[in-house]
Amino acid sequence: MHHTQRIDVHHHVLPEFYKDVQRAAGITGSAYQAFPEWSPESSLALMDEARIGAAIFSFTSPGIFFGDIGQTRELARQFNDWLAGLVASKPDRFGAFGFLPLPDVDAALKEIAHIYDELKLDGVCLLTSVDERYIGHTDFWPVYEELNRRKAVVFIHPCYPPGTEAQGWDIPRMLIDYPFETTRVATNLIFNGVTEKLPDIKFILSHAGGTLPMLAHRISIFDKKTKQQDNYPQGALAYIRRFYFDSALCGHKVPLDALRGFAPPSQILFGSDYPYVNAQIALQETAGFDAYQGFSADERQMAERGNAELLFPRLANR
Repeated sequence: MHHTQRIDVHHHVLPEFYKDVQRAAGITGSAYQAFPEWSPESSLALMDEARIGAAIFSFTSPGIFFGDIGQTRELARQFNDWLAGLVASKPDRFGAFGFLPLPDVDAALKEIAHIYDELKLDGVCLLTSVDERYIGHTDFWPVYEELNRRKAVVFIHPCYPPGTEAQGWDIPRMLIDYPFETTRVATNLIFNGVTEKLPDIKFILSHAGGTLPMLAHRISIFDKKTKQQDNYPQGALAYIRRFYFDSALCGHKVPLDALRGFAPPSQILFGSDYPYVNAQIALQETAGFDAYQGFSADERQMAERGNAELLFPRLANR
């Protein structure tokens, strides 16, 4: 029987005002269903049942950029101030990743200062792409430089893929597109030299890295053949192993074995993905994570709590 109080790094918020913002942009639900119900109390109930001592909250896809950059700046400030108030209500149980008003680089730099210097949030959440550009794009380089200077923890969550979809394509995007988007952005960060030149950013990849465990070897085969090879001189696998990976929606031996095949024990974190998966699914996936036999006792403690304590020291012993 496990007794560790976990730290959940993949736990979302969905207040009514964010639903209203999305409805105004023509979005009427999540990737595969109507908007889920959420409240701080429902998160706490799930946390208590799943042995989660602390959860680090994030807003997620579709983000806050709907074509009006002025609105995006206002929403970033509103959302981050609200997150800070939520954390202050239960600082021993709640943390938060702030949102940046990308694609406005200057506004993002100002918001980073607000997030860290005034609100004292725990890190930053970036979606895999914004305004048709993936994270790792050179247009956003000043943002990465500032995050590197602050040794920031950056939680990356997938969003809808840029561009148009094929006619007749009606498969919920979160089923297969989201894992591929995470793989694309991780590779983009490596190939564009972000992970080599700015090594102090601590990136967390959602859902055990998406399809990256299956494709890491394939990517590495061509280390000395790509035109970007000088941007990742240590080879792709060396940089892939620096990412952190949360366990959300991966409560099964096959994906966890794949992740353990190349990710060091120091890089694995616990995640629930609540409330975009309901409490029943979150608990089911947590039970699968608990049943996994591939961790030693020390490695399990690291994944459930120890690694997160190193990233978020204020949550140690909470």
